[in-house]
Amino acid sequence: MSVLQTTTTTTVPGPKPRSHVFGFLDETGLLHTPVTDRFFGLGLVVVQNPRRLHRQVIQLKNQQRFYNEFKFTDINHRNLPLYKTLIDIIFTTPQLRFHSYIVDKTQSTSRNPVASYNGYAGFLIASAVKHNDTNCSEYITVLADDVSTNSINDRFEKMVRDRVRMVTRRNALFGICRLESHAVTEIQICDVLIGAVAYAHKMSVGAVGNSTAKAQIVKYIQNKLNVYSMSQDHNLRLRNGVVFCVKQK
Repeated sequence: MSVLQTTTTTTVPGPKPRSHVFGFLDETGLLHTPVTDRFFGLGLVVVQNPRRLHRQVIQLKNQQRFYNEFKFTDINHRNLPLYKTLIDIIFTTPQLRFHSYIVDKTQSTSRNPVASYNGYAGFLIASAVKHNDTNCSEYITVLADDVSTNSINDRFEKMVRDRVRMVTRRNALFGICRLESHAVTEIQICDVLIGAVAYAHKMSVGAVGNSTAKAQIVKYIQNKLNVYSMSQDHNLRLRNGVVFCVKQK
């Protein structure tokens, strides 16, 4: 009589492969200004390989002989077609993700604007990192605009890193560096997007008009998103893997 022996093999899962992305951080408005400057916003553009996006934007600039920064505050009726083409490039970039966080200062006040800025930035970056991907662990390197965080004692990098670690439960922030926006095309793109989201909030409360060139850009983006207004919370998944998220405090 033979005995059939069955061996059960237990596979111990190893660490998931890593996925690395770049994040480009910019802000609109200031936290320390009076409530008359009602909305403060932070935006983050996330791409895995910025080369394609960068080359397309540089090509656009060369074709149009445009050698300035892209800035939402500079949009006017004369350069409106240029900015619409920039929006087209953004929304046709595969897997591009945009995350934004808007603070209404009539609803939220800050005793320490620098610490609040650092906390909001950490929260935004942590929220943008993919947490529940079963195929890989995502890590992000962030290049941030250096306009509103110029104090050498603001502990920006440490506070952001600590917040990301707390939310993601791992050291998902590979690195962070602050740069002047004129040197980084993708930070300029973030400036345009977060400026448009903040302007949509201003339009919703009647603080700005609906016929300005900036309003036309806002409407152009909203048509891309197929939403009535960007002044509400959104978590949109579009074609080509493009993600567009708006969150309000």
